[in-house]
Amino acid sequence: MLLDAALLALVIGAFAGGRLARLKDFDLRVPSLFIVAAMAKIGVAILGARGSPVAVRVGAEINIAAYLLLCLGLVLNRHLSPMRVAALGVFLNFLVIAANGGAMPVDRDLAVRAGNTTMVQLLDKPSYINHKPITPATRLRPLADILPLPLLAPRPRFFAPGSIGDLLVTVGACWLIFSALGAFGLGRARAPAEEPAET
Repeated sequence: MLLDAALLALVIGAFAGGRLARLKDFDLRVPSLFIVAAMAKIGVAILGARGSPVAVRVGAEINIAAYLLLCLGLVLNRHLSPMRVAALGVFLNFLVIAANGGAMPVDRDLAVRAGNTTMVQLLDKPSYINHKPITPATRLRPLADILPLPLLAPRPRFFAPGSIGDLLVTVGACWLIFSALGAFGLGRARAPAEEPAET
């Protein structure tokens, strides 16, 4: 959902007065934190999907560390209003993941109804630790992937399981893109007020 929404935000932003040239002036601090966190989560997901024992041994710890990096990056960028919305979403996701051993609990039945066969197969794979099925023992279930969030790009399915945190992160990310591009007049520096002419 996040990638779909981000791409759509770029397109809408371009038609709403946004300019890519404005990105160079956008005050995003320590972007490397977000890059490292994303690479860590993607790496663990790939290793788990391939059945690597490394994912089983240290995957949960890496996932939690990645979320801590995200939280640090968001705190350092709290001067940007969209980051505060995204930070709340990341924090909610972090809470449920930390409470469930480093994995995001997913409503398996919802994944089945969405036609997400890949997710269903991964949920049944012990080495895949980024997500796991919701069980009676799941903690903080209302914060887990229990919402049928829409997918915007054309796909065989029309929604995927997501969380309240995912929704907030997506809203914050789209708002950030609009601000960075200057779309809808967001994020643009205001012209200084003209001083009254001397008589």
